[in-house]
Amino acid sequence: MPVGNSAATTTFTQTSDRELEVSRWFDAPRELVWEAMTKPEHVRNWWGPRGTSLTVCEIDLRVGGKWRFALASPEGDVTFFGKYLEIDEPARVVNTEHYDVPELRDHPAMVTMTLTEKDGRTFYQVNEIFEAAEHLQGAVASGMEGGWRETLDRLNDLVKTL
Repeated sequence: MPVGNSAATTTFTQTSDRELEVSRWFDAPRELVWEAMTKPEHVRNWWGPRGTSLTVCEIDLRVGGKWRFALASPEGDVTFFGKYLEIDEPARVVNTEHYDVPELRDHPAMVTMTLTEKDGRTFYQVNEIFEAAEHLQGAVASGMEGGWRETLDRLNDLVKTL
């Protein structure tokens, strides 16, 4: 876990041809970040880039439970969905993630999200493993990095108000 990073810095590292790691510090305790990331009433306020709105936010946070988010934007609507495989509240979630576009909808990524607290701050880390290199390339080409940065900026803004 890197130390001293600014909370406003989101890093993206491609660790293999199928794997992406995303990390960021939040100036908030882990339990607060967890709540903001798992409660629909909070997720609706930050999930997705600026200028978008979450029109569907379904979270059944239990092993075997499903999640579904529909995002409306000026460029069009898109849906993400998956299933929770492991939950260790408030530290870790493992889930599948389907990006509902023709080239990716049948090729879910495996997503592991961890939250680690240090000195009242939370280190967020996601490891996303795609089925094939072309699926990672397709997700990146879709603008995923910019969207994820804005989304995490919005999450950071929200946790400051909770």
